[in-house]
Parts: sequence; C-alpha cells; structure tokens
Amino acid sequence: MATNITFTMIKPDAVANNYIGPILAKINEAGFRIKAMKYTKLSKEGAARFYAIHSERSFFNELVAYMSSGPIVAAILEKDNAVE
Repeated sequence: MATNITFTMIKPDAVANNYIGPILAKINEAGFRIKAMKYTKLSKEGAARFYAIHSERSFFNELVAYMSSGPIVAAILEKDNAVE
C-alpha cells in the first residue's frame, strides 16, 4: 500500500456551526493521520488565488466571497491509499 498525502478544508459555515471537532473525529475514524493543521481566515485575494482554476466560471465571485467570509481549518492528511 502506498501512503498518500491529501488536503482538506473545513469551510466557514462548518467552523461557524462548531463542527470542527465532529469533522476531525470522522477524519480520524476514517484512518487519516493529521500531519498539519491551521485555523485561519482566507483573504479575498488568497481565496481567489486558491480557486483560480474556477476564475472563468459563473460561481467564482460567490465562491471567493463565501470562502473568505469567516475562519476555516486547513489540514494536511496522510493515509495508506488516501487518494483512492
């Protein structure tokens, strides 16, 4: 089995509704190891850079506004065959 690294983000609405703990519990129950985690708030510019692949899509501005509307939790996860 290959060990893989992947990324997850707990979005602003989940953070605002106090779901960080239950979401992290589900991640751990699924066998992922949290390698790094950061509680942060994306600026509009940072969100636009992160989602730049969607810049031509009709929902881009709404996505950027939503993702910069409040704190997020970003995490690097590791698990055997994580990407599968």
